[in-house]
Amino acid sequence: MKMTIEEFKIDNFDLIRTLSQQYILAHGSFIDINLPLAQIIDNFNTLSGTRPRLKSLGIYIVISLKNIYITLNQQSCFQIVSQYIHGIGWHDLQYIYFFDIKPSHVYIHIVFNRVTPKGQLIDVKYLGANWQQYEVLRQSCSRILENPVNNKYLQRRCNCCP
Repeated sequence: MKMTIEEFKIDNFDLIRTLSQQYILAHGSFIDINLPLAQIIDNFNTLSGTRPRLKSLGIYIVISLKNIYITLNQQSCFQIVSQYIHGIGWHDLQYIYFFDIKPSHVYIHIVFNRVTPKGQLIDVKYLGANWQQYEVLRQSCSRILENPVNNKYLQRRCNCCP
């Protein structure tokens, strides 16, 4: 499997509207994803508005998983993203993410608010995935891919699943 992580700073949260028109809205943190889209974007803007001089309001991450030998569903992708976000230590940020799931590849789009609910700020000068982030993602994927429940090839080898 080939993994890539791309990180970009964003000046506004209109990207959320664009992503919602193209991909599956999966989950959010410090946000109710059942709200109307305009209200979700307003909630992001309200939090970032607590830092009025801030120019780059958010961080947009695209994770691509290509050449996957098993079919991932939304639940397994949810587990990968949850483990990844916790692994990089950004679980205390407001975020929303979307999936584009195809048979042999998955794209995960995550929009983070740079302002934490406690009013702290995430610095964008360190954008660009490092080896630790790739290791966290690799471990997150391995937990899913190497679980016989998700992998029919491992089911045949170990005879542990019905």
